[in-house]
Amino acid sequence: MKKITIIGGGASGTLLAVNLLKNAGDAPLAINLVEKRSAVGRGVAYSTTAGVHLLNVPAAKMGAFSNDIGNFYQWLTEKDLPYDDHAFVPRKIYGNYLRETLEQAIANKPKNIQFNIIDDEAVDMSVDDSQSQVILKSGEILVSDKVVLAFGNSLPPHPNVENMDFTLAPKYFRDQWSPEVYTKIEKSDSVLIIGTGLSMVDLTMHYHAVGHGGKIKALSTRGLLPAVHSLGHTYPSFYDELKPMTRITDLLKAVRRHIKKAESEGSNWRGVIDSLRPHTPQIWLDLPIAEKRYFMQHLSRYWNVARHRVPMEAAVILDEMQADGRLEVLKGRLQKIEVNPSGKFETVFKTDGTENSMETDAIINCIGSQSNFEKLESPLVKSMVARGHIRNDELNLGIAALPNGRIIGKTGAPSNVLLTLGTALKGTLWETTAIPEIRTQAQALALQLLDKES
Repeated sequence: MKKITIIGGGASGTLLAVNLLKNAGDAPLAINLVEKRSAVGRGVAYSTTAGVHLLNVPAAKMGAFSNDIGNFYQWLTEKDLPYDDHAFVPRKIYGNYLRETLEQAIANKPKNIQFNIIDDEAVDMSVDDSQSQVILKSGEILVSDKVVLAFGNSLPPHPNVENMDFTLAPKYFRDQWSPEVYTKIEKSDSVLIIGTGLSMVDLTMHYHAVGHGGKIKALSTRGLLPAVHSLGHTYPSFYDELKPMTRITDLLKAVRRHIKKAESEGSNWRGVIDSLRPHTPQIWLDLPIAEKRYFMQHLSRYWNVARHRVPMEAAVILDEMQADGRLEVLKGRLQKIEVNPSGKFETVFKTDGTENSMETDAIINCIGSQSNFEKLESPLVKSMVARGHIRNDELNLGIAALPNGRIIGKTGAPSNVLLTLGTALKGTLWETTAIPEIRTQAQALALQLLDKES
């Protein structure tokens, strides 16, 4: 009997489990889904209970299956929930959908499949050429033929300043989803959010909803907020034109040219960027490493602004809060963070060569997930790095792996046992962290694990 262990029960692990259950066939199979959080199917992203935390993709495109992207909207309709196909639905509802999708797959599984959800944490692992032993915190050992690392987002790194004593202060929060963020910060507290991306938007939506009275400041190197969705803009694929290009500057010129063309035809840049999305992983794979580094240094922030957009509902609130002074978005590089005798944070940052400072009651870290696996604090990851089972990719964006998910350890050879998908493949595929990409990877990886690759 083939034994497959999935470590991580968030969206990636759940979608992989569902695809394994749906495609398993008649051969005996044992699947273990290991998740240290009690809410399998949700992960960090979909565990929020706040109705103001919305999906960033319309309902019609959020189905769990690459061959049935309308499945989520169909589920909403069957539940008689009041959302149309263009709606940006609360993420907590999407978490319910993922959980029910898994439960349905379990209920319909054939008798030859054993499926176990294990509420535990994987803390160590030994691997040889054909098998692995996954050691759980409880002491249980899972002998597995294949192990899939379905890691989601990790805690962000601390801000890069010399004196790190501020990280010990009671109102510094590294984890924006920690319950203490909502219990220790008083309504009158001034708050500095480090980072101006989607995580910062989530926090700001919460503070708006609860009527937070203190000033909120958001700081990032460029001070850029995510762009706003504007639905209905499409543009035909021009990937064939881009195929021969292996320089970022050439790709950028081509994209700008097509944006001008789109605007002249009544569309806009969103349609152009969206037309690239199915091809982004291959474009990334074809780039030399030097070009990838150039992109990371000079263009990635602007790409993220354009690519990872917010619903209009969120954008309206952000505009209102900036207009009435409740929210201030700042541009600058952090220089120093200290805690003064009164317990407040004094933050020094530099903008265009000019040094500025601010005082706030609290700081929340929204820098973004730590992608350097050699710096993660997970016992399992530390062990796997030390044993040479995993290593960083060349850009320190995730785990070194083939595009099909096979992990490349310190020997440089693809593993016959270890695989991954989702966030950990960012350095390999770049476009790999959202449901449309994860569902495609989950289906392909399931077929690979079941020896059913086409």
